Amino acid sequence: MKFDVITLFPKMFNSPFEEGIVGQAIKAKKVSLSMWNPREYTSDKHKSVDDRPFGGGDGMVMLQKF
Repeated sequence: MKFDVITLFPKMFNSPFEEGIVGQAIKAKKVSLSMWNPREYTSDKHKSVDDRPFGGGDGMVMLQKF
């Protein structure tokens, strides 16, 4: 079974997934876990991933560029 996690803080998930039942499953190669940091795929020098919400107001939206 393969899990992909998209997060801005991939190191934050290392410890919880190395312990307990999930850690045992990963060590036994029954589960694979990949961390994806969207900042690694940005093209600007600031590694921006947040965009302004449509219509203003509170909240954050992931930046989308084509």
